[in-house]
Amino acid sequence: MKFKQLVKSGLVLGLAATLVACSSDNGTDTPTTNGGSTGGNTDTIVIGSMGPYEGEYSVYGTAVKNGIDLAIQEFNEGGGKLLDKTVKLVSYDTKGDATEATNSYNKLVDSDGAVAIVGAVLSGESTAVGSASQGIGTPILSPSATALAFTETGPNVFRGCFTDPIQARMMGEFAVDTLGAKTAAIIYNTGADYSEGLTENFKTAFEEKGGKVVEVQGYSNGDKDFNTQLTTIKNANVDVLYIPNYYQDNALIAKQARALGIEATFIGGDGWDGVLSVVEDASAVEGAIFCNHYSPDDEAIIAWAEAYKAKYGVDATSFSYLGYDCAKLMIQAIQEAGTTDPQAIVDALKNISFDGVLGHLEFDENGDPIKDLAYITIKDGKYTTYTK
Repeated sequence: MKFKQLVKSGLVLGLAATLVACSSDNGTDTPTTNGGSTGGNTDTIVIGSMGPYEGEYSVYGTAVKNGIDLAIQEFNEGGGKLLDKTVKLVSYDTKGDATEATNSYNKLVDSDGAVAIVGAVLSGESTAVGSASQGIGTPILSPSATALAFTETGPNVFRGCFTDPIQARMMGEFAVDTLGAKTAAIIYNTGADYSEGLTENFKTAFEEKGGKVVEVQGYSNGDKDFNTQLTTIKNANVDVLYIPNYYQDNALIAKQARALGIEATFIGGDGWDGVLSVVEDASAVEGAIFCNHYSPDDEAIIAWAEAYKAKYGVDATSFSYLGYDCAKLMIQAIQEAGTTDPQAIVDALKNISFDGVLGHLEFDENGDPIKDLAYITIKDGKYTTYTK
């Protein structure tokens, strides 16, 4: 697919100006634990969020929260009014746990008066929130829940990211059609919905295209030593090694694979975004290719990323961009609904036509996004758009 024009320069310039003006009191409330926040303020509209801000997956939750927080700061400090009110973000730490996520959802709706939720982050916790929301029909928009089951929980549930089947199938086809791969191996996290979903769909697409997956090796959450699995993969001598995990694991796997002498091209999904921030030596991931939500060498994206880093002191990842765009999108939906009625906001989401930092987005009948993706490679230690 062709990657569309992402944003107009005015959007990025406006963001940069907002970042300079940001203060510590920005109309957001982001408890680090599940302590309650006071709702009922008639001068504000509460949008809720949740995600893992502690533990193994905190890097993803924090990136999403930063993006959401930034979008709401920009809206409020730019003089925006949502139904003649300011917007307040209330966010809770789920620690990556589905039960904590459900409890957070209940607090947001019952205690904080949240009219919509931008979250959760991980697929498992997001699916739990989607299920919990069915009684009220609260509008739910996850920036990053990729599991197919998430939007199947109800008609009020939407996502801003690609589904596991779409991105995995496209990478399977890309491996054969563009890279010319005939054989593949996979190493994946058997305890993660994300990894399992990508593995299944990549294998199907790769083999439908005439390729053969000759090795599928699993590992468990928390594993740091992958040499047993990688030794088996090395002996298979495959063209591509599909690594459909989050970037912290991918960095370790890539390092150990290269140390064993595996020469296959590393390929993966959007969970690779951010790997350069954790690798000790970028040469371990040189030449890796993954699909993602944006083209890193687009001028508008570069400007946005620089502004983001100036504020938060870390590099933006796809989770940051997705959090930002989803918060903006939800604000637009509430504006177009003209009310905080849940069904009216859901109807507005179904008919949304949104242009954000990642480009144009609409939703299909399942609440999944209609948008383009990009293929990214790591070249000379930097992310760049892949070209054949």
